[in-house]
Amino acid sequence: MQGPFSSSLRALAAERGRGLELALALALALLLAWGWWMVRAEVALVEVSVRASVESVAAAVPVTTLAPGRVAEARLGLGRRVAAGELLVTLETGRLQLERAGQVAEIAGLRAQLAASEREHAAVAAAVATHERGGRARGAEVQASAREAEVEAALAASLAARDRSLAEEGVESTEAVERSQGQLLGRQAGAATLRLQVARTAAELRERLAMFGVELARLERQQSLLRGEIERREAALLAFDRTLAEHQVRAPIAGVLGHAPPLHPGAVLAGNSTVAMIVPDGALRIVAGFRPAAIGRITPGQPVRLRLDGFPWTQYGELRGAVVSVAGEAVGGSLRVECSLDPTSAPGIPLEHGLVGTLELELDRLSPAALLTRGSGRAP
Repeated sequence: MQGPFSSSLRALAAERGRGLELALALALALLLAWGWWMVRAEVALVEVSVRASVESVAAAVPVTTLAPGRVAEARLGLGRRVAAGELLVTLETGRLQLERAGQVAEIAGLRAQLAASEREHAAVAAAVATHERGGRARGAEVQASAREAEVEAALAASLAARDRSLAEEGVESTEAVERSQGQLLGRQAGAATLRLQVARTAAELRERLAMFGVELARLERQQSLLRGEIERREAALLAFDRTLAEHQVRAPIAGVLGHAPPLHPGAVLAGNSTVAMIVPDGALRIVAGFRPAAIGRITPGQPVRLRLDGFPWTQYGELRGAVVSVAGEAVGGSLRVECSLDPTSAPGIPLEHGLVGTLELELDRLSPAALLTRGSGRAP
């Protein structure tokens, strides 16, 4: 029995030796593999943002009031798309509307006065023309009568001279000479009277035309004053219209209302109050904030990936992009980094301004050994 038992013991010892050799070989292989991985493998060195969001490349534009007042109507709604110039908020303008109506009525009254003055001016001008025509006709008639009287006076003078000549010859009597001399004097007096009438008619015409000229000048001055007053009132009306327009808050650009707090009729707004923010349409970008320690380690061109809070990355994927610009210094304890955004990197996500999440930025790729030595301070 001792022979077989000894053989069994030697067999068991040989089996244990082979198992130990196998274990040592396996351990050595694992150690070599780990060493190779420590030296040759690459591990991504990632910087995680403090905050990150998707923003429009074009800055959001505030919608502000120009004048203080009480809200009459508000057409705000978060996420609502608005067109440029669309009326968003209307302030009460009852008092201004009454004042404007008064201005319009006064302008209408002044225009009526101006129209009446222009009609009167036209009537006086027509009267001047008529009086000039009539005066010229009367003057021509009087001048014709004066010329006729002068002809008769000349004839009477000729007859008187003839009678005197005949009387000197003894042919005519003294009574005939005296009669012809009387007729001559009468004709001469009539001619002189008509000449005076011609001068008086011309003087009366000039005087009447001068009076008409004074009246026309008065009417023109009145019209000038009325036009000046109308222009002044119209300028005041334009000022009222501008003030009324300032009580209507309109969208400065087209876009989506990204910030629109509730605003109800009756609310009182001060001048230059922001009632909404409009996010313009256009390209989107990623804006992230990093710890100040990341200064110098983030450079343009580095790839980034954004995991949104509202869209689990395991289901929707990650948005990808690259660093575009880095702020020169941290502001408020945060370093601003702007990145491009590839909209095709996660087609299942409806991209819009305001999406928030966490941005991961790959700073470098190191071997595990280099990472360990860097962490221990023995490598730069």
